[in-house]
Amino acid sequence: MSDPMDFDWKNGSLNHPGPLMRSLERVVETRIDMLELEKAEEIQEDCAFCRSLDCDIIFALAFTFVIACLLVLIMVFWLRGVLQYEDYTSKFKKKLKTDEKLFENIQCIYTYVAGQRQRVKLEFDEFQLAGTADNCDLEYVDIYSELKSPSDDLLSITPFRYCGTVSPHIRISLYNVLVLVFHSRVGKKRNERLRLSGRYQFISNSRYIPGRALPGELCSFIIDASTKRKGQIVSPTYPGTYPSNFHCTYLLRSDNLDDRIHVSFKDFDIYFGGEHCPYDMMTVYDGPTNHDPIIRKVCGLQQNLEAYSIGPTMFLEFNTTDPAKSDPRGYVIEYEFDNKLVNIKQLLDNQKGATHLRGSECDIRIQSNRETIHYIQSPNFPNIYPPNATCTYVIDGLQGDQNLEKVVLEFEIFAVYSKKRTGSSPTDETGIYECEEAYVGIAANENSVKSVLASNEESSYDVTLCERLKPGSDQMGPYSSSGPRMVLVFGSWDMESAPMDSEPPYGFRAKIEFKTDFGIPGEAVGDSNKCLFRFKNRRGSFNSPRYPANYPLDTNCTYFIQGQPGDQILLYFEQFALFEEKSTDECNDWLEIYDLIKDEKGDEQELLQAKHCWTIFPGPTISTFGSHEMKVVFSSDSFGTANGFKALYEIRRAFKESVPSKIDHSDSRHCGHLIQPNALKTSGFFYSPGYPVKYSKDLICDWEIQARSGHQILLKLVAMDVEGEITDKKVSCKDAIIRIHINYDDRTSDKNICGTNPEVMKPIVSNNETIRISFMTNPEKVNGLQGFNFSWTEVKLVQQDSECAGDDMYLCSYTRLCIHSRLKCDGDENCGGNDDTDEAHCNIAEKDADKKTVIIAAVFSIGIFGFIFMVFAYLFYSKYQRRKKKNLRKQRLQTNSNNLNGQPRQLRQRHPYRSQQPLGKNNHHKDDDEYDGYLPSPATSRFINHDAFGQLPPAVTVYPSSSKDRTSRSDSKSNSAPSQSTIINTTVTPLSPTIPPTVEEHSPSPEDKNWPPPKSGQYTFYG
Repeated sequence: MSDPMDFDWKNGSLNHPGPLMRSLERVVETRIDMLELEKAEEIQEDCAFCRSLDCDIIFALAFTFVIACLLVLIMVFWLRGVLQYEDYTSKFKKKLKTDEKLFENIQCIYTYVAGQRQRVKLEFDEFQLAGTADNCDLEYVDIYSELKSPSDDLLSITPFRYCGTVSPHIRISLYNVLVLVFHSRVGKKRNERLRLSGRYQFISNSRYIPGRALPGELCSFIIDASTKRKGQIVSPTYPGTYPSNFHCTYLLRSDNLDDRIHVSFKDFDIYFGGEHCPYDMMTVYDGPTNHDPIIRKVCGLQQNLEAYSIGPTMFLEFNTTDPAKSDPRGYVIEYEFDNKLVNIKQLLDNQKGATHLRGSECDIRIQSNRETIHYIQSPNFPNIYPPNATCTYVIDGLQGDQNLEKVVLEFEIFAVYSKKRTGSSPTDETGIYECEEAYVGIAANENSVKSVLASNEESSYDVTLCERLKPGSDQMGPYSSSGPRMVLVFGSWDMESAPMDSEPPYGFRAKIEFKTDFGIPGEAVGDSNKCLFRFKNRRGSFNSPRYPANYPLDTNCTYFIQGQPGDQILLYFEQFALFEEKSTDECNDWLEIYDLIKDEKGDEQELLQAKHCWTIFPGPTISTFGSHEMKVVFSSDSFGTANGFKALYEIRRAFKESVPSKIDHSDSRHCGHLIQPNALKTSGFFYSPGYPVKYSKDLICDWEIQARSGHQILLKLVAMDVEGEITDKKVSCKDAIIRIHINYDDRTSDKNICGTNPEVMKPIVSNNETIRISFMTNPEKVNGLQGFNFSWTEVKLVQQDSECAGDDMYLCSYTRLCIHSRLKCDGDENCGGNDDTDEAHCNIAEKDADKKTVIIAAVFSIGIFGFIFMVFAYLFYSKYQRRKKKNLRKQRLQTNSNNLNGQPRQLRQRHPYRSQQPLGKNNHHKDDDEYDGYLPSPATSRFINHDAFGQLPPAVTVYPSSSKDRTSRSDSKSNSAPSQSTIINTTVTPLSPTIPPTVEEHSPSPEDKNWPPPKSGQYTFYG
């Protein structure tokens, strides 16, 4: 017969038993109990709405209050009107004066012809023409500097054209002829004064011929060391703008094989068209033709640029294209044939991987051939080194997806003398000034390497050495690079002779060894090609190879963290991302953490604590109680890579106990306690420290629940608010983690949880009488959330109902767990799984909200809406009263007008504005005859929008201009018109449609035959 309890021992949870497993007797008893409960009084059930009522009420009240405030503000601004006007002002530009005596069209041609073997030099002192550099239609200057004869056709040659205020640079003719043409069609349209003046000079062309000219070539020369060992090369028209579409070549050669050529660009200004010089450029070749290796291509503006040949020949080639928009000067290059320069062959010493950096005097590059050994030495070693020499040794290890090396340098001989004899000293600043006559600078860090390669003159070396060093001293090395590159610089200045109190050898000789660099701090153990490291410091870090770059394939690394007896090791991660192949559930690359424990015999055991892979971010962990050493193993396969990981560790003093036995927290560093159920207490809760207040950083808590014999523990997560997240797409418990140790002897069975969703963990039943729970937070920083709340229940798994008989026992219907009867209807579901039979028919009192809260909230809401209604009612009532009073005033005015028999009533003069009279337009340029009398539209609109009680301007009555009618009107108003009235005769045109007529009570009566007035004519205004 099969086991009646279908229990999942792997996951520690109960499954639903089959229907055949339940006895008929138990089913009948359960049915009878349910029928009796249905006949009893109606039970008030708890509801989710009531539990969440408090937050909803608070939100509703706040929302209501905000809406009320917004409505009040909208109503207040709706009842207010704000109009703003600005007066219009106009300005007129003063007309410029022109000189009427200037020619409308003028053209002047200046032709300069120098003698044989001469050039024409033209300089401008003043230059101010009409137009701009992009628009030279009306006035310009054309310069023809490439003419062979004064009779050349100017129309067939494209000149250099200039205008505006930017003066042309100095112009040098290519031959002995230069023509300048000035053309102007400005005449009276000129806005600025014409300025055009300059100077010319006939100069010798000897400086433009640096050597022997090739027959039939305009700018091709051969410079022989036998003729001249030092000299200058200048562009064809320097310092004037060089010709367009031009070609020059210079061949420097010597018959002495020990000679090397040094060229220095003293002034170099060629049009810069881009990084690769696609237009104008100077190309330097390390050989006699333009088919030899290129030392470099140069364009743009250059300073302090030098180049050295490796042999006795060098070839320079200068090419130009179409004229550039700017006026580049060209170049001045100084050259020298020298047989005292550094011997490159002696410096390389026929070593494989050692090459000369082309174009430099003695710069050498040493490249690794995978963990090889090389040697470098000073120039002329072991003899005295040459003066005024600066040699840079660039030492490069392998760097690639699968290879990464570091450089280890150690001196065998060192005798580099300085004048001050200050010895050797590591410096933070440039060490050149401490060793005056000669020095050796070493740059091993990434920043110092970049600084040295950018400029030797302002470099910052990690170490600067000079004088004679003793073998075996610390200054002799070894020196290790922090990356795959190291740079060493040797420099010497003027020296009269070797030091009197010294003897050969002079200079230095050093051994260079390339070692595999995993980019891991710590003490390397074993060979350099093995990824094995040991850590003994109390605090430190380690990482995957080459982190933060991708780790290499097929790599295995082992990290040993060694403390002392009585220590424990804390481990946490800053970054974790291993390669994950979506098509498989197996770990491709992984990280394993072991606790190393020694028994009484001294034998070491490795206990696997955890195995991590993919992008599942591990939480903090600590070594097992009694273990003071930890081993971490990283492994990658041959397919796929990622950024890897970075871990930090701390070696701490061990706790007093594995689990605190008391709640008094005698060890402040260790929280949690031991829980032991008994007959009176078979269920309870435990919380994170300070729950529900935020937890802090660097927490290590352990709880252990020990059930009575024959019992087990049901563990249920009630609430969880812990940093991190566990979803289908991401799992990260970096800063805080809860571990449920179902079997503490097998740590790989631990269940790790974090986040804010308690559904990630279903109720768990322990495998035996003991279950352990741990909680850890990051020791550096946490945001701090509320924490967690667990409930536990001592249960007993039964196979027969008789095993759970008795008044003090209760058998859960579905999970078949036997619990104490007092746990029934205690407010907590103690049956686990989806079994709520112990709480299914219990009267649960409402805890979170009651009727009083609802009533108070309703009254408060009604009061707010009542207040809003009263405010709106008051505002509408006030507006209604103002409108009613306004209508009464209009009726009263109409009554008074009828009593005056149609005669307009004289209004009292009011001044509602800041000025006594409305302002008209600012027509300062118009005299009285031209002024039209109109008011600007803003002022007019102000008048027409006020009522009759002093807010309108004085009444204006319009009559025909005949003398008879004017006299009669004047007589009829003699009793009422003021004595200061003025008569104005003018022509009136109808006003704009936007200006309404005068108010109705001032219009003439319908009996007036002359109304309305005509659209144009002579009218009289009374004011």
